[in-house]
Amino acid sequence: MSTLTHFFTAWYDGVSVMKNRGYAEMNGSENKRIIVLSFTGAGTALGRKLCGKLKKNGYDCQGYAPGKYAGENVLPLPEDRSELIGGQWGRAAFLFIGAAGIAVRWIVPWVKDKYTDSPVLVMDEKGQYVVPLLSGHVGGAAALADEIAGLAGGTAVHTTATDVQGKFAVDVFAKKHGLEITNRRAAKAVSAAVLDGEKIALYIEEAYGDMLTSKEKTCLPEEVILCGTASDAEKCRYRVMVTAQRPSEKALWLKPMDMAAGIGCRKDIRPELLEKGFLDVLKESGISIRQIRKIASIDLKKDEPAILRLAEKYGIPFVTYPADELQTVEEVTAGSEFVEKMTGVDNVCERAARLCARNRETGADGELIRGKCIREGMTAALAAYPAGTERLPDVGGGSGGTSGILIFAGTTEGRLLAEYASAHGIGCFVSVATEYGKDLLGDLEHVTVLAGRMDEKQIKAFIEENRIRLVIDATHPFAQAATANIREACEEAAVHLPVRYVRCVRQDGGSACGKAHCEKGRHKDAVGTENIVWVDSVPKAVGYLRQTTGNILIATGSKELHLYTAIEDYRERCFARVLSTGPSVAESARLGFEGSHLIAMQGPFSTEMNLALLRQTEAAYFVTKETGRAGGFDEKLEAASKAGAVLVVVGRPEENGESFEAVEEILWRYGGNFS
Repeated sequence: MSTLTHFFTAWYDGVSVMKNRGYAEMNGSENKRIIVLSFTGAGTALGRKLCGKLKKNGYDCQGYAPGKYAGENVLPLPEDRSELIGGQWGRAAFLFIGAAGIAVRWIVPWVKDKYTDSPVLVMDEKGQYVVPLLSGHVGGAAALADEIAGLAGGTAVHTTATDVQGKFAVDVFAKKHGLEITNRRAAKAVSAAVLDGEKIALYIEEAYGDMLTSKEKTCLPEEVILCGTASDAEKCRYRVMVTAQRPSEKALWLKPMDMAAGIGCRKDIRPELLEKGFLDVLKESGISIRQIRKIASIDLKKDEPAILRLAEKYGIPFVTYPADELQTVEEVTAGSEFVEKMTGVDNVCERAARLCARNRETGADGELIRGKCIREGMTAALAAYPAGTERLPDVGGGSGGTSGILIFAGTTEGRLLAEYASAHGIGCFVSVATEYGKDLLGDLEHVTVLAGRMDEKQIKAFIEENRIRLVIDATHPFAQAATANIREACEEAAVHLPVRYVRCVRQDGGSACGKAHCEKGRHKDAVGTENIVWVDSVPKAVGYLRQTTGNILIATGSKELHLYTAIEDYRERCFARVLSTGPSVAESARLGFEGSHLIAMQGPFSTEMNLALLRQTEAAYFVTKETGRAGGFDEKLEAASKAGAVLVVVGRPEENGESFEAVEEILWRYGGNFS
């Protein structure tokens, strides 16, 4: 067994990384997508076999190869790499089967930072060697290389200095234990010192003393000195400190992102006053609000507006406990007879914080980091979750937080996701473009609806200010600019926050036509049959319609309605169906669509409604976008067929993402698990 394997075997409590602790486990169950790219016949054959094995291991694996080698679950390589590489960057791992130079040329436009880059690996086409090129530790490429080498019967070649020499890797340590590296420059200095043979002091605050098992402590690399006190660590030139509060500037601070805050307050305290007091306690304690996983209080406060607003603003789950359960906390630093008379317990904030962070297996209360702090009209205390603690389930009625979830709606899927979140008690923000969209959602419990379009900077600011962990893009398939803004904002915010972007992709609806040219709902320009014509844009739909005669029912929206004015006699031939909103109606009327030629209604529509409109307008052509089943595509197709009208379909753009069912599962996972 190699020195590297010995090191990792010891470091991960006797569990072999290669066999049992792969890339997916190191990076969480949601990061299991692997894209395999090959360029020769032999490479593609190997990639196809690997994809099959990886899928059996629970991965979402897709192979790509030149067109002549594609087929049998391998897709052809696209001419444009931006969607395949750039669109999945930071969200998937990439395995290149071929020369390392090819991989470098393909990924170079998107390489930014090892903390946000995708894991990238290179493998020869015989499967002899697997080399992690990028994001080896933080992204998990090193662990994935071991796993793939095991499947292929090859060897993982590790080139990272700490791996080669079997040395302490601070980024691996931080990732394994859920710690945030607060200073990347200091982390590099520690790594360099390790390679130079320097001793490194490691101090773990008492509250996190269970972070390392006894076996891990005895198997620490020889360059690491485990210190019992902070003062002992200060004797070393290089030191790594795991503490709740910031240590001296010369130490590398690994910040635990795992605390519970207990809050007590007078009834109907002003929200601004409570927020000011709480933030002041955090600042005085040297603790960031990002470290707070939950806010807790007594169930008498489950509907307290100020606490609910605080939890909602910062996206922190809020839980409450009855007085008799709070009494099970064994110790508090101070008690108040008045508070006990009013609430049934002598100290709300400390008991709530320690109970929230209780270890379910041992029954030990959370370790008090900051005792009861008194501010105007409120009190606060902070407690640490012991390492590896399984959180107590949320109890009581308190649920003012948003779980750090933001959904961009604007489609049927977006509305259904919002309703799903509400029905399952998952607090979230839902962003819609207009007040009309807000009205359509109605009054959903646990859901905060935001009306108004946001650009990239505004989205990024909102993500950062509200500690968003999950962004679901359920905007319209044709709203490409909105999707680009959301994705770019998430990428920018992900530099500092653990935010995940998920695109909800509609199921294909075009395939319902059953025509030979229809492949998975994707169509090229102006391919026609006896009653359906596919185009790839509204301008091309207009170009086709200009060559026809007969009335036209337009259902592609008001934004591109101006393009139809290029059709001769459009005022007589064209009938526009648009949303029943003031701006849509006003813009349509300005373009000359008035009277019976303007139909303002909210869809999606039934076959009968579509058929009635086609007959009322005597339309020979029905223009629609490929809206998928959720957008009523099948109903439009059936109505056009019954009316004898030609259906002109603007095919939607190719895009990658998750199905509605998959996104629903992700929403549940993030909303139901705040760890």
